Amino acid sequence: MKMTRKSFLRLAATTAASTGFGKQVFAQSSAGSMPDARASTGAILIRDADLLTMDPALKEIEGGDVLVEDGKIVAIGKGLTREGAEVIDGSGMILMPGMSDGHRHVWQIIDAGRLVKTYPKGYAGYQEWKMRTIVSMAPKDHYLAGLVGGLLAIDSGITSIKDYAHGQINAENALASARGIKDSGISGWFAFQLGVSSSYKPGDTVPLSDAHAQRIAKTTEVHWSIAERLQKEIFSDSSAVMQLGLAPASGNGSPLADINREWSRIRGMGIDLLASHLHKTAEPMPEGYMGYRDSGIPDLHKAGLLGADYHCTHANRLTAEELEMLRDSGGMVCSTAMGEFPYMAAEARRGPSVHARARAAGVATGIGVDVNLVLNQDYFEHVRSAFWSHYLEPAGVEIAKQYKSEDVLDFATALGARSLRLGNVTGSITVGKRADLVLLRTDRMGFAMQGTLADRVLNYASREDIDSVWISGQAKKRNGKMIGVDWDDLKAQVALAQARFGPLADTITFT
Repeated sequence: MKMTRKSFLRLAATTAASTGFGKQVFAQSSAGSMPDARASTGAILIRDADLLTMDPALKEIEGGDVLVEDGKIVAIGKGLTREGAEVIDGSGMILMPGMSDGHRHVWQIIDAGRLVKTYPKGYAGYQEWKMRTIVSMAPKDHYLAGLVGGLLAIDSGITSIKDYAHGQINAENALASARGIKDSGISGWFAFQLGVSSSYKPGDTVPLSDAHAQRIAKTTEVHWSIAERLQKEIFSDSSAVMQLGLAPASGNGSPLADINREWSRIRGMGIDLLASHLHKTAEPMPEGYMGYRDSGIPDLHKAGLLGADYHCTHANRLTAEELEMLRDSGGMVCSTAMGEFPYMAAEARRGPSVHARARAAGVATGIGVDVNLVLNQDYFEHVRSAFWSHYLEPAGVEIAKQYKSEDVLDFATALGARSLRLGNVTGSITVGKRADLVLLRTDRMGFAMQGTLADRVLNYASREDIDSVWISGQAKKRNGKMIGVDWDDLKAQVALAQARFGPLADTITFT
């Protein structure tokens, strides 16, 4: 949608009265696709915004209205009315779907800046930092990390997330972490990592090989007990916006018999998301192990273990045949494009992000931040990286030539939601979907006034342009401010936490 003179005038006078369209309804329904106990019951009418719907049937609508009731989008059109609704003037602004982050280790935000990827020699100690930190953090640190991490994601326009929670060594830490992110109000999945077994503590001297072996060991009854408590105590409400996923300890390099036992038990619990990191093994594994062929997807396929609940992150060197297996089984992929740029280094042996080829193969594909310890919180930067990383391989270059801006945004909206098993729930401005919405101001000099809405958002938007965020119809951010959030107080709490666990972590010696 090119900017018309009418749009420009509306931008220049965002507080002016509506231009008085006659009623024109593009879509309307009272039906919803998923009940949600946390949904707002008040009606909200967002009027006269430019709608970047990410719905292929609606596309972009200039000066449109969106009506929200009971946390759902019930009407999209022009000149809509609803007695008693809260009316929000969207003149001169862009309304888009809330974005999805398909892979983030939320707990790591508590120590952001301790390492950075722009200092590669320092970042080479990432695993050692992790192994020291996870045994030094207390439950209150994990609660704070989950809360702050979820709030920062919302602040940047993310409404759905997969929190890959692999830093919790006991039940108290895991439950606190889950409560923190749930209390932030963000939707998605808390994917608890099974098998974390670090037994050393601050002050200990530990062989590095032992620490690595304990980082993710075999799942024991202790881990199953934690998973069951999470399911019963935190995630018992199937209508809540945040649900429990599990990340099995067994994966690439494990015997298929072990994978079968663990994954079957997860599925027997009724868990709907089975999360994994997927990297091709350095050397082929023996027959009967995942990694015997390629990245191990053919091994899972032959064993009948692939399914619509399987979500793999990274997966950089998946072959065309492996992508077809994922597509046919309903499996999902997430690339963390900004963080994966260094994977192109020869010693990494991983190759460029797979999201371009995965999407072209018909796999539900999203993007994510991954290590928010070292990367910035402006999610628009990560979405842009998802496009630029196409140029790291010839296949991606050819795919990028066919793209428009909306194809890139798709990784973080409609397609991104599909890659989290939420495609029928969120990801587009569509009647019947949950009201996960982001309203962008466009009056900042530097936010382009010309081009399609997708062009303008993808290339020029930033976190500072986000005026409002709603999750399931509940306002989380309004007028550029997070509701009920005292950032200064939270920052002070984070500083105190860092001063507490940081020195403890430094007392651990790896030999």
